[in-house]
Amino acid sequence: MEYLIEFYPDNKKIRIDDSHSILDALTELGIHITSLCNGQSTCGKCRVIVGEGKVKTGDTKLLTKKEREDNYYLACKTYPCSDLKVIIPDESTIGEHKILEHAQGIKKEALGSKSAGIAVDIGTTTVVAYLVDLENNKIVDSVSGYNKQMIHGGDVLTRINYAGEYGVEKLSRLIVETINGLIETLMKERSGAIIEKMALAGNTAMTYMLLNKDPTILKKDQDLDEFKDPHRTGADQLGIKSAGGLGDIYTLPGIGSYVGGDIVGDIIASGMHNSEKVSMLIDVGTNGEIVIGNKDWLVTCSTSAGPAFEGGETGCGMRATTGAIEKIKIKKPDGTGDEHGAKEGQGTNKDHGTSNGHSVEYATVHSDKPRGICGSGFIDLLAELFLNDILDHNGKFHSTGTGIETGRVRDGEFGREFLVVSGDETATGKDIVLTEKDIEGIMFSKAAIYAGASTLTTLGVSFGELDRIYVAGGFGYHLDVEKAIVLGLLPDLPKEKFEFIGNGSASGAYLVLTDDEKRKEAEDVARKTTYFDLSGDKTFNEEYMAALAIPHRDITLFPSVDELME
Repeated sequence: MEYLIEFYPDNKKIRIDDSHSILDALTELGIHITSLCNGQSTCGKCRVIVGEGKVKTGDTKLLTKKEREDNYYLACKTYPCSDLKVIIPDESTIGEHKILEHAQGIKKEALGSKSAGIAVDIGTTTVVAYLVDLENNKIVDSVSGYNKQMIHGGDVLTRINYAGEYGVEKLSRLIVETINGLIETLMKERSGAIIEKMALAGNTAMTYMLLNKDPTILKKDQDLDEFKDPHRTGADQLGIKSAGGLGDIYTLPGIGSYVGGDIVGDIIASGMHNSEKVSMLIDVGTNGEIVIGNKDWLVTCSTSAGPAFEGGETGCGMRATTGAIEKIKIKKPDGTGDEHGAKEGQGTNKDHGTSNGHSVEYATVHSDKPRGICGSGFIDLLAELFLNDILDHNGKFHSTGTGIETGRVRDGEFGREFLVVSGDETATGKDIVLTEKDIEGIMFSKAAIYAGASTLTTLGVSFGELDRIYVAGGFGYHLDVEKAIVLGLLPDLPKEKFEFIGNGSASGAYLVLTDDEKRKEAEDVARKTTYFDLSGDKTFNEEYMAALAIPHRDITLFPSVDELME
C-alpha cells in the first residue's frame, strides 16, 4: 500500500509504498540527512522522529532508551504502516561543512578576461572548485559543497557496493549534478566568460563514477595500468552543462584502486617528487593514503582507517559541520591543563565542569552550540584524557581518579562513558559523551594510519631520517600535531618536520590546469609510483597490533609522550 509522508521542518510531502523506508522517501525528495552506511543501520546517524502515524521498524539497538520513548527511529530501517508526520531532528541534518583549503585566503575577484578554467577536487564527502582566470592563472574564486552521492553511503566501498547492485549511472549523475551546481555558483554574474578547460582530481572510485565507468573492478584488482592513465573528454560528453559544452576536461591519473588522482595531486602540490631528500605524505581520511620517496622513487599504500574520524561508528561523532566540537582541552581541578594543551580553534571556547572536578574547554565549528564531535576533536579528547590520567594505554577509563569522583566518567547505556558536554549546553538537548566503544573505533583508525606509515619505513628510511612529513586533506588542516603524537596517530618527531598542505588534491588540479609541465609531472608521478598492497602483509599486521595502544605498545618510540607522563 502507499502512504503519505510529511516531513518537517522542510514541509515536503511524498507518497511511498510500504516496501520503501523513510530514508528512501527522503532520498526521493532530495532531503539530505546524515546517513553514512547506505541503509545498513551500522552508523545510527539517520535518526528521525515519528510525530504521527504507525510504522514497522527493524534494528533499534543504536538508539537509547530515552530516544525510543521519544519516538526516535532509524530512517533506513523504518517503514510506513499509515500516513506519517515525520520530524527531522537537528542532529540528523547536514550543516554547513567547514572546509579549510590550502587556498583558503582566496578573495572573490572579477575575471580579468573572458577565458576561465575550473579546478575541482572530487572528495567522497566534499567537492571543492576553484575558478581560475586563464589570462594570469590566478584563482579568483572558490566554492564547495557536499557530494550528492552521500545519500548512497558515506564511504567509497559503500558506494561501490551500491554501483554493483544498482549500476553506476545514478552515482555518475549525482556527481555531475554536484559539479554543475558549483560551476553555476562560480559563474553567476560572470556572463560572457567561457570555461575553456577543467582539471579534476579524485580517488579512483570517484573518477570512475564521474566517467560512468563500473567501479566494482576496484574491489577485484589493486594495481592495473589503466589506473595510471589520465582521462581526457569533453564537458558535453559528461553532461557538465555549465561549461556550455566547450570545456576540455582532464582528470588526474591515479596509482592504484585505492590511491587515486587526489593523491597524485597531493604529491604535485607538496613537491616531494622533485626533492633529493626523502619525505612522507599522509592524507588522513576514511582511507589513509601514505606516500614515501623523493625525485628518484615513490611508494604508496592505502589503509582502511574506517569512518571514525569522519563521524561514523561513534555515538556522538559527526563531520566538521556547524556545531561540531573541533578543539578540546581538559583542565584539572586546580584550573591547570597540560602544557601541550590543545590550541584554540575556530569558534568560541567554553568551559563546562564543576568547581571540584575536571572541566572541559572546547571550540565548535562556526561558534555554534555543540552538536557532536568531529575528527580533530576526538584526537584532542583522547590525548587529553590520557595525559590527565583518566584514560589508560589500552583506551579504557581508570576505575578511580578525579574524573570518576565528579561523575564525569560514568556507566552509560552503552557501557562506560566520559561526559564531554551536558545536554543543557548542547544544540540537541542531549549529553555529548565518549564511550569506550567509541574509543575502540578511533584506536582502530589511528592504528591503521600509523601502521601504514611505519610499514613504509621498512623500505629503508626511518621516521627520523625523513626530511619532512606532509599532512594533506581538510581533516589534516585542523589537526593538532602534538595531540596526534600523544594519541599515536603521527610519529614522534619535532613539530617543525610536519607541514600542512591543506587540500592538496584541489591544489594539484589547479597546477595541472594552468601548467602543462605539471600535467606531465602528474603523469610521470602516476607511472613511477609503486603501489604497496598492505592486505596480508605480515609487517603491517604486526605494526597494526602494536599501534593499538596510546600512544603505542612500545613507548620508547614516543619519548616526548613518555616524558609528559613522568
